[in-house]
Amino acid sequence: MARRHLIDNPVRKYDFVEKLEWFLVSAVVTILAIRTQLWLTNYPQLGGSGLHIAHLLYGGIFMAIAIWVSLIYMNRRAAGVSAIVGGIGFGFFIDELGKFITSDNNYFFKPAAGIIYLIFILMFLIIRELSRRQRLDQRTALANALAFMPSTVVGDFRDGDEEVVFELLDRADQSDPLVAQTRRHFEQFSAAPDRPPSRLSNWIDRLHRRVTRLTEQPWFGSAVISVIAISALLSLLTVAAIQINFGGIDDGPIPGESSSLSDVLRTLSILVSSGLVAVGILQMRRGRHQRAYRSFIRALLVSIFVTRFFSFLDSQFTAVFGLVGDLLIYAAVVELANHDSQQRVRFAGVGDAELVSGKNGPDGEEEEPARAPTET
Repeated sequence: MARRHLIDNPVRKYDFVEKLEWFLVSAVVTILAIRTQLWLTNYPQLGGSGLHIAHLLYGGIFMAIAIWVSLIYMNRRAAGVSAIVGGIGFGFFIDELGKFITSDNNYFFKPAAGIIYLIFILMFLIIRELSRRQRLDQRTALANALAFMPSTVVGDFRDGDEEVVFELLDRADQSDPLVAQTRRHFEQFSAAPDRPPSRLSNWIDRLHRRVTRLTEQPWFGSAVISVIAISALLSLLTVAAIQINFGGIDDGPIPGESSSLSDVLRTLSILVSSGLVAVGILQMRRGRHQRAYRSFIRALLVSIFVTRFFSFLDSQFTAVFGLVGDLLIYAAVVELANHDSQQRVRFAGVGDAELVSGKNGPDGEEEEPARAPTET
């Protein structure tokens, strides 16, 4: 008997990375909204007479809805709905982590925030790796083009979809008769106009234009590098304050207590990040801008992936403010690198769904891929 697999001849969706990103962003936003709401309302308890309705149950409901939507509907936009609703459900679920790793069901277990942050970081890295390994061979291109056929039947085939379909067909094996048949099928249908952008989309577009104008100002680059240098200096002063107590070397962050492993690792990560910032500043003074930007990016990634993890362990969800600062500075450095070399530096492919070849540019930087229109 032929050996059977759970999924035979798997074919990936061309925009699966985008949907995974929607899932991750929805989960992160949900857990931050939950923690903020609970803090503002002084952690109310739903239920009574010995009952407590944990919001883990809401997470299960949302994830069940996401699964049902993906199982019931053939519409392509159902995948986006499933990604967002499933992410909301996962956010409700993972927020209760502290209850399930402690013997006393302690929701306020201090390391829970750090563990949740680590889970999201691992998910992010997996998505990034999947994005880097994304391939669109001829068979996959044809299969993805065929996936648009139900939308022509139900009248949901849009102008943006038409552009994507014909690009996919151009990448398929032109000697395959099915490619020509598929092309003729789509040519028989008149694509409906794309839906007008929502108010949120218009607001985001206006904000993006304003930010773009800001980044094109002559002083923007110097300001960003100054912020990076000051941030690194303040981090070093924090390390010094931890280690030096009134002119004498102390054993730990609190007099009389020895340094924990997390304190040591956080100190090392700050030193590594600050060292990379120093290298970047030196490269910038020598006129090697791209090398400088790469050093700054690596310094920020060390801070995001390592330093902030220990900050979440220590300060719990108040560490979000420092993380947001790192992400804003990272976005600013990436924008500077893009302006300097006109080459897109991607951060896990966040944004539009992409049709990529999987090739990398020089110095390991990813080349700008051909982009498909985003679904609205």
